[in-house]
Amino acid sequence: MFNLDDLPDFLLVEILCRIPQKSAVQCMCVSKRWYGLVSDPYFVGRFLRLQSDNQVPINTYFLFTNPKNKRKLFFDVWEKEPKRTSDLSLLSFLPPFQEPPAVSVNTRGGEPIVVGEYNDLLLCCATTWFQRYYYICNPYTKQWDALPPPPQCYKSIRVGFICDPYYNTTSTSSTIFQLNAEYRYSVVRLLPEFPGLENSSSSQFKAQIFSSETGKWTESVVLSPRSFRFDNLACNAGVACNGMLYWWSAAHADDGSFIIGLDPYSNNSSSTGGDHNKYYLRFIDKPENEDGYIDLVGVCNREGCLRMCLLDSYGNISVFDFKDDQVVDSAAAGKWCLVGKTSMYPLFLEKLTREGRWVDKFMGLAFDPSNKDKIYLEWDQHIFVLDIRLGLFWEGWEPPCSFSPILVGRVAFPVVLQWWPTPVTRHKWTSSSSNRVPEGHGGPRTRSSTRKRPRSQNRRFLIAEIKMKIR
Repeated sequence: MFNLDDLPDFLLVEILCRIPQKSAVQCMCVSKRWYGLVSDPYFVGRFLRLQSDNQVPINTYFLFTNPKNKRKLFFDVWEKEPKRTSDLSLLSFLPPFQEPPAVSVNTRGGEPIVVGEYNDLLLCCATTWFQRYYYICNPYTKQWDALPPPPQCYKSIRVGFICDPYYNTTSTSSTIFQLNAEYRYSVVRLLPEFPGLENSSSSQFKAQIFSSETGKWTESVVLSPRSFRFDNLACNAGVACNGMLYWWSAAHADDGSFIIGLDPYSNNSSSTGGDHNKYYLRFIDKPENEDGYIDLVGVCNREGCLRMCLLDSYGNISVFDFKDDQVVDSAAAGKWCLVGKTSMYPLFLEKLTREGRWVDKFMGLAFDPSNKDKIYLEWDQHIFVLDIRLGLFWEGWEPPCSFSPILVGRVAFPVVLQWWPTPVTRHKWTSSSSNRVPEGHGGPRTRSSTRKRPRSQNRRFLIAEIKMKIR
């Protein structure tokens, strides 16, 4: 009788790296031998090479938060035709989702939220306000790690998550993949220098930064080359682009429309002394002679640059890419390049004619990372997809909640499923006495204890699928 376990390692690897990604990941649960083969860097590199040779598309889905019930996340995959969203507890494997809902912000239950993303990794927090317990997770593999709590807790902050890619490609005659098993990441929290002075203009603010390289939080007073009001930063979840994190000003900002960027890896405390650390900052103003306000900032993956969406009171939408030349004295030396411009005014008139209602409130939700011309918008409690170059709209679906009343915070997070999922491993800080995560928030638990092995029938089905592949 034919038995896969009788095959030598090199032949079994060649078989397993040709099955779909989901099945290949599940193979790690079949046996210790299969786990060792599939988790080996050679297998991952071989699998990536075959995915590249076969030109397998990289899938993207959008994770939407639900302001009415933060435990009810929902997602959508936009293909040739729109697919309606589904209520899904996508992060139910995280400890905060397994605890009862909080009665107040001081209880241990909390309302888990997503506050950042990078490719297929998510940064989640146990509570909306007074954020303290953070988790890095991969919703595809259900691996997670709990971060130690930051040194101080504040009601309202601005958060950012930045990470190195798990693998890099080298463009030669044949694509070479280089794994970055010890990839680094940072979590950045921006807060006013003094609590209660969020509405005062200041050239200083605090930055609390967690580094995976040290496993610790650091808190510093950051000197800014420009004064601004902290409460004018509209977005509570920053956007990562080219090694920096960006936040942008709100529509009501009285100190102009701008984007502020911080490099969490550029600390040079020796140049300032005292408690002031010199992180590299940059301010980018909106294009000159352009009306409207900054409604959305994202990343154009294909161009590898920052992308911005401007809205005005007449229903005009303008999208710009920031072409970065060089940076001098903490000022952006690049320029904004117009990608496309269109108007939603015809939609306003159509609704007025059809329903007798004039609705001109809309907001940008996210840029599509797999299609540089598409933007997700919400208008009249419906989600639309806009092709900014063609000026065409597609009506998507009606979400279970409306985002328009939200004044602060990102509500849509694009999750890019890589050819091979980014692993999330346990680190030293979860066992450190000084940075131990309190029990009930994932500190003493390991990911191996949260993942259940497939039942025997599931393993038999998986092996049968592989045998079919061989035939």
